[in-house]
Amino acid sequence: MQKAVDYKAIITASVLGLALVSYAASSSTVPSGKDGVITVAGAISDSQCAFNVHSDSRSHEWMEKKGVYGATDDKSCTLRCVKEMGGKYVLVTKKDVYRLDDQVAPERFAGLKVKVTGTLDAKKQTVHVLNIEEDKESKEK
Repeated sequence: MQKAVDYKAIITASVLGLALVSYAASSSTVPSGKDGVITVAGAISDSQCAFNVHSDSRSHEWMEKKGVYGATDDKSCTLRCVKEMGGKYVLVTKKDVYRLDDQVAPERFAGLKVKVTGTLDAKKQTVHVLNIEEDKESKEK
């Protein structure tokens, strides 16, 4: 006696499996590169402005418009917020803000557009920084 094969169940399970795999692959904010190393382009800012502690636009505009001492441009505002207001250096992209585990190297790039290479801890939205370099391509555009 032959057992009946439930093709509906097999097809349904296959479709669900593919859907789950597709979702898992697409849910990463930043694609992984070789050995989990990624490169993300954005601007070095401070957590105070980027997380809207004293800004409502993820930028330095509020500080600059209010004439806050030492906040006359992106660089000076970033440096002031980190050194005097308890902020941390972060990488701001069009959609996301990434914390940076290295708080020394970003200082020299404060307020600039950069490319950060490192590994991503997606749960903490933190990049373990391997390298930071100025994004000269974005300057030309």
